[in-house]
Amino acid sequence: MSLISHEQAPHAFLNGVSHLIEQGETILTFSRRSNTDHVVPTLCDDSRLEPYGSCRVCSVDVALVAEGPRKVMASCHTPISNGMHIYTHSLRIEKLRKNIIELVLSDLPQHTLPVQQSTSNTEFEQVVLATGVTEVRFNQGRQSVASVPLTVNKKGEASLCDDSHPYMRMDLSLCIDCNRCVRACDEIQGEQVLSVAGRGFDARIIKGQDVSFNDSDCISCGACAQTCPTGAISDVFRQQLAKAQHTNEQTPIEKIRTICSYCGVGCNLEVSVQNNKILSIEAPKDAAVNNGHTCLKGRYAWRFYDHDDRLDSPLVKIDGKLTKVSWDYAFDYIAQRFNSIKSAHGSDAIAGISSARCTNEENYLLQKMMRVVIGTNNIDCCARVCHSPTAYGMQHSFGTGAATNSIEDIKQTEFILLIGANPTAAHPVTGAKIKQKVMKGTPLIVIDPIKTELARYANWHIQLRPGTNVAVLNMMAYFIIAEGLIDQAFINDRTEEYQSYRQAIMALNIDNLADIAGVDKNLVKQAAVAYAKANNAMSFHGLGVTEHSQGSRAIMCIADLVMLTGNIGRQGVGMNPLRGQNNVQGAADMGCQPHQGAGYFPVEDTDSITYYQQHYQITENSMVNLNQWPKKVGYKIPEMFNAALLGDLKALWILGEDVVQTDPNQQHVVASLANLDLLIVQEIFLSETAKMADVVLPGTTFLEKSGTFTNGERRVQKVNAAVKPRAGCKTDGDIIVEMMNALGYPQTPYDAGSMLAEISQVVPFFTGITWQNLGNDGLQWPVKKGGVDTQILHTDTFKRGLGKFHFYEFEESSEILVNQKEFPFILTTSRNLEHYNAGTMTRRTSNECLVSEDVLLVNRQDAISKGIINKSNVRLFSARGEITLTAQISDKVKQGVLFTTFHFPELMINRVTGDVTDKHTKCPEYKVVAVGIEKA
Repeated sequence: MSLISHEQAPHAFLNGVSHLIEQGETILTFSRRSNTDHVVPTLCDDSRLEPYGSCRVCSVDVALVAEGPRKVMASCHTPISNGMHIYTHSLRIEKLRKNIIELVLSDLPQHTLPVQQSTSNTEFEQVVLATGVTEVRFNQGRQSVASVPLTVNKKGEASLCDDSHPYMRMDLSLCIDCNRCVRACDEIQGEQVLSVAGRGFDARIIKGQDVSFNDSDCISCGACAQTCPTGAISDVFRQQLAKAQHTNEQTPIEKIRTICSYCGVGCNLEVSVQNNKILSIEAPKDAAVNNGHTCLKGRYAWRFYDHDDRLDSPLVKIDGKLTKVSWDYAFDYIAQRFNSIKSAHGSDAIAGISSARCTNEENYLLQKMMRVVIGTNNIDCCARVCHSPTAYGMQHSFGTGAATNSIEDIKQTEFILLIGANPTAAHPVTGAKIKQKVMKGTPLIVIDPIKTELARYANWHIQLRPGTNVAVLNMMAYFIIAEGLIDQAFINDRTEEYQSYRQAIMALNIDNLADIAGVDKNLVKQAAVAYAKANNAMSFHGLGVTEHSQGSRAIMCIADLVMLTGNIGRQGVGMNPLRGQNNVQGAADMGCQPHQGAGYFPVEDTDSITYYQQHYQITENSMVNLNQWPKKVGYKIPEMFNAALLGDLKALWILGEDVVQTDPNQQHVVASLANLDLLIVQEIFLSETAKMADVVLPGTTFLEKSGTFTNGERRVQKVNAAVKPRAGCKTDGDIIVEMMNALGYPQTPYDAGSMLAEISQVVPFFTGITWQNLGNDGLQWPVKKGGVDTQILHTDTFKRGLGKFHFYEFEESSEILVNQKEFPFILTTSRNLEHYNAGTMTRRTSNECLVSEDVLLVNRQDAISKGIINKSNVRLFSARGEITLTAQISDKVKQGVLFTTFHFPELMINRVTGDVTDKHTKCPEYKVVAVGIEKA
């Protein structure tokens, strides 16, 4: 094969120097990539947005041949072509830019002309200085003639400034009409809240129907504030940062890259710190995961890190009261109690619950302490109550219980199937990407009992009765097979058990299933046929699939659809769980589950036991010796509560989980915890669970620690400490290491990099990961030696060899069978955009000003039949208990279905939820609760 020379390859000349062209480049992107010495200034350009070409500051001279005639062209939207000669700073271009900047400045207050370079300069001020403008020769424009107030303030008065919102700020006297904010709201978030009203000098940015930020439909993602080059739209933290830069230029602002600790998207964050104080958080534009975007939680809901409610000392219950003690006292106390319990009742009388909000390294350490030091497999994590059915079902179908593809593949897909998930609320950055794709014409199926935001954009919304996923998914499989739309070659080459599966599916009574699920069978057929006919179809699912008595079986049903149509093993396809918490994937990877250790080796398997003993250097002389090594499956979280109530479990260590508020059937959980001899809670606040503890150990937030998180696409990313731990607190890794030392198992001082190195020796799919090679964007496991990662799983073969079809008939939840005569409504739960799970973090930020209570969505016909009016108090009750909350009449739910969130401890929604769990994993059935409703 002959090589193409530089002269033959497409190239262009930048200021006389030849550079190769990359496909799809504009002159601006070409110049930025090729030359950093003579940067082309811009105002209306943002690399995340489509080229706009309105400001013309990016203009350059272009000649098609050397020494040929030159033409002024806007570089941002002009495609580069072979042989072009581009001159970025000719005299006439520099003169043109100065004229443009002076005209822009003439529309702004006189004080906006910068006089010198400063770290506090806005992007616009930097452009002004770069173009050499030192005076404005033109008369004042808009500022001298505009008579219409530009916006609305907090009091609802006409004003130049809008300070009505907890976070967002607007001062349109600084607006230069670049429209970047409008485009960001549209092209990045897809909300279209911002628009332009008026023309000429009267043109201005408005929110919604010309209302304040607070009264608009703004979801506070901050994309407009991040893109605004002048500060016309900003936020309280960007203003705080600018003030700090301006008033204290001698103290540098440090920018630290880390990972968000909310949902499983794994957004990169850039934290601005001065004097160990966080000033602002931005989204870095070069981040592979979030591309310069994040939601209001990642960008704004971080002030909990230094909230006055933070714990600042270990607490031990003395004479019935939690009392501050020293760290040495706390460790010695726990060690003495653990040893006493272990001596009297055995290792299996002790258990641990780890946390998806903690790092891989911390989760690995807690399971190691339980197995190696205590000698029990009684270790679990919150994956149990959310995505354990995903891991179980996908492992049984494919061999690996993780996302098959990358979120980036949304760009390549031609069809999206979304089941039991509301990503615009629960996974906002991924949700925005799906929404953008759908708004541009990609077909979407939504299977969900709630009319979510994305359901409004769906081509097919199958609004099924909660708990009937298996019925609807089997219907889809039936229609795909009946219409002859299966990928027979894929089925023949890469799967097993198809014939028995097909026989069972084709024997189903489709009309009966449609009646059970409360759906139109023709709508299901249309959706199934469209999915099967798509060349590349990508499926996403959430807790609306997993948190059911048939959760694991529904997961296998989705896997069946994927294999039927061959939608796996390449770009733009696959089966992708939307992980609910920042490190729920990682916690399971690290072995925080009772049946599998780190790396998913079964704990009962002899070879696995030998493997772990060798890696942990277990010998006859070890604290837990060869004979004492745990060989049976431990307790899952629901089993821990049952064992505690029976008196079999004596001690429980809980890391960062508020089980009293978040786990189902609160009365049962409280009674179980109260029956323990020893409850240890490692937390940042005195949560409802911590209030019941015998020992409370103050840990740290993600902003105070280093380590790694693994997001929902298997991407292992670096978490870097932005500030020092709060006085009196220790990082969770330090706490566990010091506890292991106190128990007589010597450990070196905690270091995230060293711990990651140990993990890479134990967990096979971490083999090629090092602290150094993770870089800014991380690596997607499995990672081979040399740091070669994997974007797509199952390209040639499945982890288990052949993909396996599973058939399961629909089974009604026992919650319905036992309780629905007395409690005829079905309650289903989820979370909203503004808050996160128990609200431990978000309720200690200004997010509480945006949403301050959990409300109950009620169908209008149900409200009429019960005499309930909008915003009135209602009594919600079940076989377990009752609560009172505010009703909101809504068309988002069908008759007979109610919906609420669980963010506020004042209500304790889980007083009414039940004990029914998934048949295979014990994941609680939060999504189907038989309830009654009355006026309060």
